[in-house]
Amino acid sequence: MKYNVLVREVMKKNVKCVAPDDRVEKAANIMKKEDIGSVLVMDKYNLVGILTTTDIVYKYVAGKSGKFVRDIMTKDVVRISPNITIEEAAMLLSKKKIKKLPVFDKGKLVGIITATDILKIEPALYEILLERMRIGSKQKIKREIDYGQCERCGNYTSDLIEIEGEQICEDCRDEDITEKDEE
Repeated sequence: MKYNVLVREVMKKNVKCVAPDDRVEKAANIMKKEDIGSVLVMDKYNLVGILTTTDIVYKYVAGKSGKFVRDIMTKDVVRISPNITIEEAAMLLSKKKIKKLPVFDKGKLVGIITATDILKIEPALYEILLERMRIGSKQKIKREIDYGQCERCGNYTSDLIEIEGEQICEDCRDEDITEKDEE
């Protein structure tokens, strides 16, 4: 069964962000006010981390690991393109054992999609992925699509092409063509 709904169609566009130097309490208050489970951590225009309620509970409250967002944020953030399907996004969530994916288009933050968003759109897909995650520790999930990370923008996609030794996504390839046309 294939799901052709694209991430761009269901992602949340109004993403809440904090700075690495903000206090944890500020981030927690934003999450409470907005009724969300995470905020992205941005340094100017660059994504440097994500802060989740789990980070706050385990690292700040129980772990006493600092007062600032930078002290407890998760630094390795998986990001995706808005042009992949929700099935691909769900598979990536399952593979990486995470619940949230920031969405970047041509290096710019455009949204976020969560496991909950996918559940609302396609409950059957979510149920299948949950079952695969339960089995996943003993068996590998068979996938039709191999995912990879663009070596320029960091987005995960199934549309990578090697150009001059780099794995490049469609958006970055389009940028190369645009730059050559302008020359």
